Amino acid sequence: MPTPWQTPAELMPWPVQTPFRVAPGLRRLDDPESDPDTLLWRHDRLPDYRAYKALRLGQSDGQAGEPDPRVLDAIATQENQQTGQFIAADPMALSKHLPEDFVILHDEPEVGFVVRYLSVCFASNWSPADKLGLGFAAVHAPVADNRALLAARAGIETIAFRQTPMRRHVWLLSPSPDLWQAPNERAPRWAQTLTNAAQGEHSLLSQVYFRVERQTTLPLPAIKRAVFFIHVMVCPLIEVLRLDACRACALADALDSMSPAFVAYRGMTTLRDPLTRALRAFAS
Repeated sequence: MPTPWQTPAELMPWPVQTPFRVAPGLRRLDDPESDPDTLLWRHDRLPDYRAYKALRLGQSDGQAGEPDPRVLDAIATQENQQTGQFIAADPMALSKHLPEDFVILHDEPEVGFVVRYLSVCFASNWSPADKLGLGFAAVHAPVADNRALLAARAGIETIAFRQTPMRRHVWLLSPSPDLWQAPNERAPRWAQTLTNAAQGEHSLLSQVYFRVERQTTLPLPAIKRAVFFIHVMVCPLIEVLRLDACRACALADALDSMSPAFVAYRGMTTLRDPLTRALRAFAS
């Protein structure tokens, strides 16, 4: 039975590329060569999403730091301009109403952008409080194969946080449909998924979920601030694969091209080979 906050498969982006590599993958929201995009993503399943987020707000430590009131006002203004809804420029009001999690960054002399506030209910295996006070390099230090990403830091900060709103999609596979994924839970859940498949309780692919983070940026250069938005989407992998006959092979190729270090970072060391075999069987 689908979870009420699940994103319909037809709305799920497909950012899988082969060979897989860790890269910025940013594009302008007003890119003239593609369809115009919006800073905040809106669709008709958002009431259930918001309800679950409100529940998580009462259970998690996702808020950390002190928000700049000027930035909260800018976020509320963006929501009003895009949807016509007036939301109080208050951290809790915005956190409850916006489907997006958001991070406020300060552009600090000789340092660059530093995380000074987080409202993050749906982190993917990381603790929001651990990111408070960190700059770009420190935030991304745990990411395996991050050299290209770190090398692009100056350009990313200049374009995405000082000049123009940008968007990227980050995909991963998950053994759970939950939007919130606590640190250190992924590997045990993957182990249980393999056990279930080996015992014939459920097929491997039927237990895997496709998870995408839609990440957008809002530069506020006049006040030396920026906002980083994260909207998490999740859907059963099989439903996403069925939309295009080429997807199963493409995903298998992407998994095959990941380095052992990145596979370990994603907690999938024991899962990659059986999952790749299952994907190729699904495609045949």
